[in-house]
Amino acid sequence: MGADLTTPQALVLRFIEERNENGEPPPTIREICGRFGYRSPKAAADHVAALVRKGRITRKKGCARSLQLVRKSSGIPLLGSIAAGLPHEAHAASDRRLMLDPASYGIRDRSKAFALRVTGDSMIGRQISDGDIVLLEHGAVPQNGDVVAAFIDSEVTLKTLVRKGGRVWLRAENPNYSDLTPAMNMEIQGVGRAVIRFLSK
Repeated sequence: MGADLTTPQALVLRFIEERNENGEPPPTIREICGRFGYRSPKAAADHVAALVRKGRITRKKGCARSLQLVRKSSGIPLLGSIAAGLPHEAHAASDRRLMLDPASYGIRDRSKAFALRVTGDSMIGRQISDGDIVLLEHGAVPQNGDVVAAFIDSEVTLKTLVRKGGRVWLRAENPNYSDLTPAMNMEIQGVGRAVIRFLSK
């Protein structure tokens, strides 16, 4: 039950929870693919299999919509931490949830809302400090100047997205850090919608 989830697994779990909270039937593998843009059903099926293995959902035999939650949850999932400094692999998801209404931050589909705790100081120019929590929207189209959580060359970081002259790169908001230009690929995992700062981090 306590096994850590990867970020994609946690997002799929949140989608299943959202359907349950709305009184809708569990999603099919095809619907999970559609929600998260997976081109192959195998990607969605692998995440579902991992959620079953980690004790978060069960599959009911002989049923088309077979996914069932082991326990119901509410709030926005805090999926671990992300570097606001040099890129590194994001920490695995946690069980913690923030009792916030994502609609208050412009996120209409709550199943696409997730949060990450910031480590590092490369975004202090955007008032994002070490220990802050960033609320993000998965699947949103990033605009020039948006704060984004991005996979860049297989590593994860939090930076400002810059589009200029047909080029796209990630800009740090601290002069001690260099801009990041993808050598191979870059994938936006979420667009920043709010910074949440607690008095005690």
